This record gives sequence, structure tokens and C-alpha cells, in this order.
Amino acid sequence: MAQKKEASFVKGALILAVASILVKVIGAVFRIPLTNLVGEYTMGLYSMAYRYYSILLTIATAGIPIAISKMISESRALSRPRETSRIFKTAMSLCITIGLAGCIVLIAFSEKLALATNDINAAPSIVALAPAVLFMACTAAFRGYFQGHENMVPTALSQIIEALSRLFVGLALAWILLKNGYDGKYISAGIITGITFGTVLTVLMMLFFAWRKRSNEGRLPDGGEQIRKSSEILSSLLKIAVPVTLGSLVMNVTSTIDMFLITNRLASLGYDSEMTTSMFGIYENYALPIFNLVPSIIISLNVSVTPTISAAHAVGDREKLTKTLLSALRIVVIFTLPAAVGISVLSKPVLSILYTSASDVAIAAPVLTILGIASFFLCASSLTSTSMQALGHATIPLITMLVGAVVKVAANYVLIAIPGIELSGAAIGTVLCYVIITVLNMICLARLVGFKPGFVQTYLRPLISCAVMGVAVYFVYHMLLPFAGNLISVAASICVGVAVYFAAMIFSRGITREDVLGLPKGEKIAALLFKKQ
Repeated sequence: MAQKKEASFVKGALILAVASILVKVIGAVFRIPLTNLVGEYTMGLYSMAYRYYSILLTIATAGIPIAISKMISESRALSRPRETSRIFKTAMSLCITIGLAGCIVLIAFSEKLALATNDINAAPSIVALAPAVLFMACTAAFRGYFQGHENMVPTALSQIIEALSRLFVGLALAWILLKNGYDGKYISAGIITGITFGTVLTVLMMLFFAWRKRSNEGRLPDGGEQIRKSSEILSSLLKIAVPVTLGSLVMNVTSTIDMFLITNRLASLGYDSEMTTSMFGIYENYALPIFNLVPSIIISLNVSVTPTISAAHAVGDREKLTKTLLSALRIVVIFTLPAAVGISVLSKPVLSILYTSASDVAIAAPVLTILGIASFFLCASSLTSTSMQALGHATIPLITMLVGAVVKVAANYVLIAIPGIELSGAAIGTVLCYVIITVLNMICLARLVGFKPGFVQTYLRPLISCAVMGVAVYFVYHMLLPFAGNLISVAASICVGVAVYFAAMIFSRGITREDVLGLPKGEKIAALLFKKQ
């Protein structure tokens, strides 16, 4: 039974990871031709409106799905189906209230918000996005409900549907409006309508999944279970959701502070405004997207692991709790550590494939080399934060994030103004931030539930395997480069690196039979990899 449960959360994580990859691909297919079609100014209006939307989206959706998932999984573990239904209804009422308030704010203050960005033409786009806040808030309630039932399919499909709508509807409206001679402000609003339309489709899809689930299960039993009042449920939801949301806002605000620190501290070295803006653009558009690629995929593990941890904690199953934590942590280490090393080793070659400006790549490559290291700690800090939230200690991750954010701001302020370090100082600050958060979170988990993963098996063997992989990748790339060119050399070195890494992990017993058995089709894979065991 424990093995099935472990396979269940791993399967859910894989489903969400695949969805994240598809969303990333769809996003790239959407943004590149769109920018070429409508130009930088219209995309600027789009970005301005989306910035306001993302803040309200964080408030409406960052903490609520986690809170719902945790509470529903606990109620299910305690065999309280009617309370599960009440949790969802209470949460949905809360989400509708928050979403409606956000929608009204965007519509009522669209012109003032646009003026704050120094361009009144952003107002139509802000209005076009307003309904999306309401529909995404409703989607957040549904996602938390299904995640609490350990069903990740609705969440994955809703992400893909939203991305596809943005691609097809947004691009189509942009093309139609452009061909009919409309101004950029209306074209931007048309692009954004694709997002809003996608959120409507996700709500309709969620309603279908909820209807089908209710039809399959029938009426809830009229047992003698004690059900908490809606006011008590609402209080518990807020107690979990508010710290999670504040934590997300802390990191969002810290990223915004990055912009001011980079431009102002570089100016203190004598750079003019055009150069500081350009260097920030290199940091924001060259290095950060690749840095965020691995975390955006592995973050799906957090969604999948939350209900499993919450249920085990609710019934006092310490063995299952620590085993789930260890499995999740090992997945993060095994998959994100080599990705981080690969990004660091191949930072310049990869950037050279994506961008044509050699001077910009030369500035971005050292930054990405450092950020590659940070990507591993971002994944580890995210998992440990989510784990404590699932355990009911949502305030602790908020505190550790605040500590990390303060260290990052201080490091950025000092390092960026040092000649020779400059833009790399922001990357070093990011590394320090997530290292501190990870270490503090691990200490707290050890004290809360006695979670102390073995150093050699969990960290040392994967680290040695990554070192061997990194050396192999470096030499294969530089050996092939004079003959095969950059693209083929990068592709070949990545393939060799993957093979060398997993061979080293199997040889050093960094991957065990038990690790493989936790995967879908794990028995067949284990039979191939561990024939002698």
C-alpha cells in the first residue's frame, strides 16, 4: 500500500511535469511569432497589463490551492467526506469573493494603473484581463479540490488549455486587428483576450470534471461524522493560505527590487541610463528564463506531494511521512542537480544558440553559470517550504523566505557595485538567498518531524556523479566544437552527459531499486537496470 501511495504522488508529479513542459513550449511558440508580428511597443503594453494581473493572480491563487489540497486530504484520511464537500464550497466562496474584488479593481482603476506605467494606452489591456482574475480564482479552488483527491489530471489539462487559448485565440485576434488597421492598444487587448477566454474554458472544464466525479460517487453518506462550521473552515483556510501567499509576494517583490538595485548600483559605477537598462534586459531576458526552466518543471512535484504529506500527518503515520519526504527530496536532487551543473557548464554555448548578439551573450554567460547553481537550491527550497505548509507550519517558510530575501537584497546592493563583479552580483545574491532558505527549512523539518536524510546517499553520490558528468560534458563539447559546430556539439554533449550521469549513479548506487520502483512502470524499469539484485 505504501508503495502504491508513493507511486501515486510520483505519477501525479510526472503528469504535472509533462504539462509544464508543454506549457513552456506553447509559450515559446506564442511569444516569438507574436513579437515579430505586432512589434515591441504592443508587447510592452501587453507586459504592463500582465504585470498587474500577475500580482492579483498571486493573491488569488498562490496559497488557496495548497490550503484546500491540504485540508481535503486530511479530511479524506480521517474519513470525513461531507466535511470535504463543505471545505470545497467554503473555499469556492472565498475564491469568488477575492476574484470578483480583483476584477472590479482592474476595471475601476484601469486608467490610473495605466498612468502609473506612464502609458495610458495600457488601459484597454488591463480591462480585458480583469475577468481572468475572477475565473482563475475559481479555477484555483477546483485545482485544490482535485489535488486533495490526488488527481492531478484536471490541473494539468487546465494549464494546457489556458496556454493553447493564449496561443490560438490571442494570435488570431492580434492578426485580425492588425490587418484591419487597429492601434497597438487594441491589438494588445485582443492578445490578452486570449488569456481571458482560456480562463473561461478552464472553469468549464473543471465543472465537467466535478460533475463527472459527483455522478460516479453518488450522494454523500449521511453518517454521524462531525463537520466543522464554515466559519471554522474559513479560518483554517486563511491560516494556511495567507502565509503561503505572503511568501510568494515576498519573492515577487524581491524580484522587483532586483530591477531597481541592478540599474541604480550599475549607475554608481558610471554606466549611463541606456547601458544600465540594457544590462538589466540581458539579466532579465537572457539569463533568468533559462534559470527558471528547471524549477518551473520540478515545482509540479510540490503540488503532487502536498496531499500525501498532509494525509500522513493527519493520521500520525510518521513512517509514511518521512518516506514521502525522502522520496520527493531524492527526486529533486537526482534530476535538478545534474540540470544545474549542465546549465553552468554549457551556459555560453546554450545562450549562443538562442541569441545572435555575441556581446550580450558574453555578459549573460557568467551570470547564467552562477544562476545554474541557484536553480538547484530554488527547487530544494520550494519543496521544503511546501512540505512545511503541508504539515500546517505555513508561517515558517514565510520567515525563511524573508530572511533569504533580506540577504539577497543586501548582497545585491554590495556586490553589483564592485567593478568586475557587477551583474554577476545579482546572481550571487540569488544563490545565497536560496541556499539560506533551503538550509533553514531543512533544520526546521528535522526539528518538526525528525527528517534527517542520509548525507552520502542523498547528496554525496549524486554530487560525485554530477562532477563526473560535468567533466564529460565539458570535454565532449570542446572536442566536437571545431568539427561539428556549436549546435551539434551542445546536443551531443548533453546526450553524453545524461548517459554518463545515470551510469555513474547506478555504478555508485546513487539510484537504488527502491527509487525506481516508485516510478510508474517501475518494476519493468528496475528489472532492466538491476538484473542482479
